[in-house]
Amino acid sequence: MGKKMRNAPVYYTIAQVRHNPILSLESFIPDIQESMRRAGYPDFQKGTSVVLHLGAANGGEIKPEHAQQQLRFERFTFSNMESSKSFILEQNALSYQATEYDTFEQFSGEFLKGLAVVHKAITLSFSTRIGIRYLDAVVPEGGEKNLPKYLIPEVLGLANSLGDDVTVAHSFSETLVSMPKGKVLSRTILQNSPLGFPPDIQPIGLKIAERFTKINEAHAVIDSDGSYEAREAFDIGLIEKKLDELHDEITKVFRAIVTPYALGVWK
Repeated sequence: MGKKMRNAPVYYTIAQVRHNPILSLESFIPDIQESMRRAGYPDFQKGTSVVLHLGAANGGEIKPEHAQQQLRFERFTFSNMESSKSFILEQNALSYQATEYDTFEQFSGEFLKGLAVVHKAITLSFSTRIGIRYLDAVVPEGGEKNLPKYLIPEVLGLANSLGDDVTVAHSFSETLVSMPKGKVLSRTILQNSPLGFPPDIQPIGLKIAERFTKINEAHAVIDSDGSYEAREAFDIGLIEKKLDELHDEITKVFRAIVTPYALGVWK
């Protein structure tokens, strides 16, 4: 069992399993909604996801009439009363997002319970992608304004080389790590601004913990995205194993980025 950090930097977590498309998804929603309500997710909302698609005509030439198409997909959200955790169900995926994080075991356990609810109602056939992603806010304590004490030099860019009289407004570092059990895409973003989210993440309907909403200073965001892609028969036991493996790899990469000093501050 993992131990919860006293001052953990994680401010958003999402896990997702992509599965075979269910075109008749809405017909299953009443049963799923009742089970989610009983499991502690009574707030229900129906929405629409919009995906922009670029289409090419003959010869690969993009013509104006094909340049941009909007694809719309139904999306169903089941949230807890505090708006800190929610499931997002789409035709080909179930996601679980949280802005309050205890331990990986607790987070993974909740996700798997929701996945079991959906599988019981629908009987999913196969999975195609399993993923988990963390956003961590690295903010020096007590107004230190000294990110080099928290992060290794390799992800600091020029922030550690220009002197104390220079303010770096933005810096970006990215590493893709591949291994037999999956891959981890790790990004470190240095900013001097309010805390935000990457453009591809929308924390739909969730409230961010107050200690993170107050951030408006030099800080870093460590964006750790682990994934395993394979078309396999749907098996919750296998999915649990893959989530555990991805979490272990994300932890390795994260601990390679932060310093022992930072870990001591957060423990």
